[in-house]
Amino acid sequence: MSDDTAPPERSDPVRAGDGTDSPPGGDRGRLRDHPQFLRLWASQASGAVGDQMMPVALSLHILHRGGGAGDVGLVLAGRAVSLVVCLLVGGVIADRVRRTRVLIGADCFRSGLLLTTALLLPGLPLGLLPLVTALVGAGEALSRPASRSLVPSLLPGRMLERGNALVSAAQRGSAVIGTMAGVAVVSAIGARSALLAAGAVFALGALAVLRVPDGGPAVASGTSVLAEAATGLRAVRRRPWVMAVMAAVCLQLFAGTATALTLLPVVARREFGGDLAYGAVLATLAFGALPAIVLAGRWRPKAPGLVSMLALSGYALLPLSLARPFPLPVVIVCFLLGGFVVELYFIYWVSALQRSFPDEVLGKVFALDQLSAYALLPVGYALVGPAVGLAGQTATLVVGGVLVAASAPLCLAVPGVARFGNAGASAAG
Repeated sequence: MSDDTAPPERSDPVRAGDGTDSPPGGDRGRLRDHPQFLRLWASQASGAVGDQMMPVALSLHILHRGGGAGDVGLVLAGRAVSLVVCLLVGGVIADRVRRTRVLIGADCFRSGLLLTTALLLPGLPLGLLPLVTALVGAGEALSRPASRSLVPSLLPGRMLERGNALVSAAQRGSAVIGTMAGVAVVSAIGARSALLAAGAVFALGALAVLRVPDGGPAVASGTSVLAEAATGLRAVRRRPWVMAVMAAVCLQLFAGTATALTLLPVVARREFGGDLAYGAVLATLAFGALPAIVLAGRWRPKAPGLVSMLALSGYALLPLSLARPFPLPVVIVCFLLGGFVVELYFIYWVSALQRSFPDEVLGKVFALDQLSAYALLPVGYALVGPAVGLAGQTATLVVGGVLVAASAPLCLAVPGVARFGNAGASAAG
């Protein structure tokens, strides 16, 4: 994409939260009137299919070759470690160069990597698969801050919830497709075919965003990566409510996501009949997000933080439903509700960050948000196997559920969390 296709930069670097700020193209009220945003939406939808097919294919490949929960946990941890290591760099890059170029490069990298892995998979030792997920995670770490910080330049401020809801709908819906397609392809043809398909959809994601205009910085900054990262960190530290929510979500992923997703395929094979049950439960996690997307796109509560954090305590249903375990229909309902509460929080949270921070630090803020969320996730994945060996599967899942249930409501004691700060006011650096 040539630089002359980019829309002009706004003279005011601070984004107003009242909806009066408009990107080129006007402040129109229908998302379909913003075709460049819809291109970004299509790119994110395509990438979500690949993001879900890859871990499903590798997890089932490991189990089919005789691996256990520890091996699955290490593969999942590979992606999480890479996100922790690379997200901040991705955020700095998103604030330095055109964000569409970052998205294209990240999708092309992941596509090539998965196609190569698919060709070599029969001869790859299980010990190398965490490296594959780590490299795919590096591409994801570059993509996430760029995509989320690009949305406000393509939509007027008053449409951020609706735009973020539509992106989430595409991602979650595509995740359902990716999960079920991954399980079906692995079961019918094999893991290699699932990885080939994942590589192909990443390539489609790069094509979708190819002609999206980008008013971001056109040249690299002379400031060092560490100095730019410090700028983003200072912006976050000036908002204690942001730090409190980041800490709560970090604990939720450590205690809830790591235990539930590592042990789900093991429980499904032992209690529910195998891989199809695993895919069905995992797909409902994404499917449950869809009604939350509709709700959050239409309802703007006066205290979005209060609604979000109370809802997030329900994420404890994921590990708790596997502790006994309950019958498969009950587990499916629990994962459905888990997907709902996470998505409700996510849309309000992302929209609040987009309104509360100026554009020049927004990529770094999203990187820090994701970095804090994933900071303990690799540790959680790595500890699940030893914790099960020491305390047993039931105790591990119950402790994880209790920590999740307590963490979200506790952070409401921090001023500003209940309303997600002054999300409706002008952002300050």
